[in-house]
Amino acid sequence: MMVRQSPDMISRILAQTGEYEWQVVALCAALACGHEDGYIVDIGANMGTVTVPLAKQFPDYRVRSFEPQRAVFYQLAGNVALNDLTNVELRMNGLGSQRRSIYIDMPDYDKDGNIGAWSMDAEVREKSPEGRGGGKEEPVQIEMLNDMHFEKPIRLIKIDVEGMELEVLKGGFRLLQEHDYPPLVYECWQQFDWYKPRAKELDDYVRGMGYQTHTVGNTIFAVHEDSEIDVAFEGQNLRIGRK
Repeated sequence: MMVRQSPDMISRILAQTGEYEWQVVALCAALACGHEDGYIVDIGANMGTVTVPLAKQFPDYRVRSFEPQRAVFYQLAGNVALNDLTNVELRMNGLGSQRRSIYIDMPDYDKDGNIGAWSMDAEVREKSPEGRGGGKEEPVQIEMLNDMHFEKPIRLIKIDVEGMELEVLKGGFRLLQEHDYPPLVYECWQQFDWYKPRAKELDDYVRGMGYQTHTVGNTIFAVHEDSEIDVAFEGQNLRIGRK
């Protein structure tokens, strides 16, 4: 992986340990497996800590990854090229509930300690110091999942968009239905009191589509009630299989 020589947390952890949030990668792999082919969708791909290992593990799948930060997108593209991953499709845009173009300040890439915490959500930028920019203002194009075409079934959608999760899902409700409600893996903060009403709204929306949600730390995964995926907790251990 190509990492930054900067205070950025993800870069620092990757350089020191060779991995980042491997449990999320393992969870995604367990939910996506069991098919000959299909798509994995990585929304908020950052530098590729999920995209790269999943594309390697599932060479017959296609991985479509979205990253709106131009500087980070170039890093993502570099890591895809370094690993010779021909099954990855990259998109330099954000996703939301409506199509629009915005101008927004990016992180200060030489100084910020957590570039991945940068957010396009106004409330997150107001209440979370890590979510704010501080760098140069740049244009970002926001698209909708509903407007996108996937040639093969979607097997998994991973979303890590710093408070924009509900907007992404609202902009993709038709796509989810068309692809038989694939499993979802997404971040949802539990540690902030100001975010708890939004976390409940997100959970209500996901459950309203027929999903059952499960929490592992700050990571939520959702499996539709009609899915063949079987989820069981055995003490502290999570087991994911097929019915």
